[in-house]
Amino acid sequence: MLTMSKWLLVISGGLLIVDSILMFTGKANPLFGWPLPCPVTLTLLGLGTILFGLSSKAFEKLSKDLV
Repeated sequence: MLTMSKWLLVISGGLLIVDSILMFTGKANPLFGWPLPCPVTLTLLGLGTILFGLSSKAFEKLSKDLV
């Protein structure tokens, strides 16, 4: 799960860079004309962050303390 979260964060980071370049230059999003930042980018970023939080050692410790 940690590996998957890292990949999602790397992909979304790259997409955020592309989105910010497109916003700076004033060009439209080439993906279906969606707004910038692209919803796909934000979804990948959110999923990567959630998976990273769930797979972290702090979350494991917290879940053991609650049980």
